[in-house]
Amino acid sequence: MIFALDVGNTNIVLGVFGDDYNMMHSWRIATDNTKTEDELYVIIRNFFIDKNLKFEDFDGVVIASVVPKMMFALELLSKKYFKKDPIVVSTDINTGIKVPAPYSSKLGSDRIVDIVGAKVSSYLPAIVVDFGTATTFDCVDGDMNYRGGIICPGMNISAEALYTRAAKLPRVEIEAVSTSLGMDTTNQMQAGLFYGFLGQFENIIKHLKEELDGEYKVVLTGGLSKFIGKHSEYVDVVDEELTLKGIIELYKMNREK
Repeated sequence: MIFALDVGNTNIVLGVFGDDYNMMHSWRIATDNTKTEDELYVIIRNFFIDKNLKFEDFDGVVIASVVPKMMFALELLSKKYFKKDPIVVSTDINTGIKVPAPYSSKLGSDRIVDIVGAKVSSYLPAIVVDFGTATTFDCVDGDMNYRGGIICPGMNISAEALYTRAAKLPRVEIEAVSTSLGMDTTNQMQAGLFYGFLGQFENIIKHLKEELDGEYKVVLTGGLSKFIGKHSEYVDVVDEELTLKGIIELYKMNREK
């Protein structure tokens, strides 16, 4: 079996893959860059106990992280408890993505796993949109040529910014609204977030498609992908497991190296 860790700024997704590389189990925990390898071990051990898994059952570990401060603990976790040197996703490993110079070393691990996940899922050519702490757009053609992308503030951090920076504005839940004519502060904030981010998403897709040659599938992943996918006609696919698909494919591509 293979153990995969997808470490984002807000959450860490943990995945267990069988010998056939199909996902058997997955869990989501909060990202905390103060956690030591021993504390991470205790959390993961509890998940394993529930599924009758043992650390010695695993043949490999693969890590994709956008939180540099966690890498020491994550790599030590792999070596100390799994007894494996992990494969760490970066531009230094074989990804199959063709990024033009001088940008070939600039693509983040989160973007790499999304693109590889789209390839293995036969979505290419695609505009891959990941709704995480930031919202990222990545354009890749059918031959894995990286055409470019966009980074925007995520919906959750925008909502949190309103709450923390404006003294009288409350913290609100992000949800779809039935009207843009809000009658109180909470409704108006929810309308602004909903229509603002839906409009942002659709306008960016429109401009990207105008600049790209051919038909590109719009593929969504990340925490709010279902939310946007439900309310936009611009979406072709919502795949919440895209990143883990990409991570395990990268393990397969690099396990002998």
